[in-house]
Amino acid sequence: MSDVLIRGIFPHGGLRFVFCQGAGLCNEGLRRHRADPISGWLLGEALVAAALLSAQLKFDERLTLRWIYPGPIGTILADVNESAEVRGFPQRLTLLPDVNSVAAAIGGDGRISAVTSLPNRIGRTGITEAIFRDVSRDLAYFLSLSYQVESAVAVGLAMRAELPAAVEFATGILLQPLPGGRLERFDEARRISESLPFRQWLEAAPRSLHETLARLDLGETPQELQQQVPVYKCNCSKHKVESVLRTLDPDEIRSMLEQEGMAQVNCHFCADTYYFSAADLQSILDNSLAGTA
Repeated sequence: MSDVLIRGIFPHGGLRFVFCQGAGLCNEGLRRHRADPISGWLLGEALVAAALLSAQLKFDERLTLRWIYPGPIGTILADVNESAEVRGFPQRLTLLPDVNSVAAAIGGDGRISAVTSLPNRIGRTGITEAIFRDVSRDLAYFLSLSYQVESAVAVGLAMRAELPAAVEFATGILLQPLPGGRLERFDEARRISESLPFRQWLEAAPRSLHETLARLDLGETPQELQQQVPVYKCNCSKHKVESVLRTLDPDEIRSMLEQEGMAQVNCHFCADTYYFSAADLQSILDNSLAGTA
């Protein structure tokens, strides 16, 4: 199935949904970061979960999510804008052979935080405990508690058994009640979505929108409102990295010149590397010194 993000509602039941097929999105993240199957599984879940929330963002808004767990995976970060352009990375890319399960990688209760931002300012922030030790359920708990929006989130994916790690399919669903909606309908759908049989069903094969909604027993034909294609995309560039280097103390730039004769900067989000020659660094240093003269 091709990657797609579908937003819609159940007008009579008073529910809204966002559905995502995101294998291509996940695989671009895995390809860039060369994550192993355990780390890649958690990164894939986080990328699909972030894509589901893109439908709630306004023009030029970004949402940055951090899952912080005590286990070997540490922090998983995912960032998304209103166009469903997603990027992210796990703190550790290689967990095998020391860690042989997602549960062991997570390791226990953690925290989840979210920050919305515009180009020139920080918007809403929030943080809650991550008590379910599960990327999607911990996100649903965060939305319900911190954002005060009752939510159900489920993500299921399947990884290829052999290396390099690759996602065969990835499906995600977000459900929320509309203002004045029927909470009993939502509560039942949430109960199903959080059950082990539903997660196993979601991870057994690629699922379409209508298959997934039918499995949640919503008993109504959905009204689709919008479709997008989620993509893995980073907005870094050499120009932006150079702007960061220009903020460094001149002594730091001088030290790079004397010790290395060049600089290389890696983007955590997309793993691209930007190289700055001695001439580049000298130009940055000269401009910095001119600005402080």
